[in-house]
Parts: sequence; structure tokens; C-alpha cells
Amino acid sequence: MANELCVFCGQKPGAFRSATIACGNTIQIACKSCEKELKGLDEIEICRKALIRGIAENPERIRARIELLTEAENHRLKCLRCGSNLTFMKVQTLDNSPMKDSVFMDTFDVLPAYCESCGKYEFYNPDIIRKDKYLAYLIWKDSQG
Repeated sequence: MANELCVFCGQKPGAFRSATIACGNTIQIACKSCEKELKGLDEIEICRKALIRGIAENPERIRARIELLTEAENHRLKCLRCGSNLTFMKVQTLDNSPMKDSVFMDTFDVLPAYCESCGKYEFYNPDIIRKDKYLAYLIWKDSQG
């Protein structure tokens, strides 16, 4: 890293007082006191604080990450029945063959999403739906919890 200053306060950390912070898919240098202050903050706030002084590495990547995090919920898919937001689950592998546990076994993957309002499920092809960066982030976010 070319920058040796803390991107959050602008001070040069001491010999054993530096830390690295993951911020917007980049690694930024921080001092220990700034690292402690950032512990309770969410990713958007950390990224915004990193951009304030203008010394962060790859600021365009950080801005792109902030945009992704703030806009993702606006792209969330809606239930076809009631219009509420869908919550994604983990990808499931299903068996489509009449002869289970054989050489001719045929499986396929589905991405289930459910509606908390009406209890209905929707199923998506994970390869196609992950092409949208907002939906890919929402899938990751929903499946972590």
C-alpha cells in the first residue's frame, strides 16, 4: 500500500499502532483508535468515513460499494401475489430423475425466495438471477442470517 496514513483521521500510526480495515472491497490503513471507533458502525458508514479525507486507496471502488449497498433494497424482488418483499434462501439442489442414486441421475439448482407476508415461495435459477449485482448482494445478505 502506498498510503501510510490512517484514512480516517489522517495521522501516521505508530510502529505497532496500525491496523487494516476492510472497506468497500478494499483494505485501508487505520490507527488502533480509529479501528475501535469503527467497530459498531455498519459498512456504509465506514466507507463514507474513509472517503472524507480523500486519502483512501481505490476511492472509486468504495463509492461503487456505497452505491450498491444503498440501492440494493430498491431492487429487491416482490411477491407475485401480495407485492411484499421476497427474502432469499440458500440454493437447493433438486433431483429430476426417476432413477435416484444412479449414473443417470439428473439434478438442477433452484434459488428459493419466500414472502413473509403471505407465506408463498418463488423459485429462481441462481445462475441467471446472480447476474444482477444488486440481487447477488441481496442473496448473499439474506443467506448470511
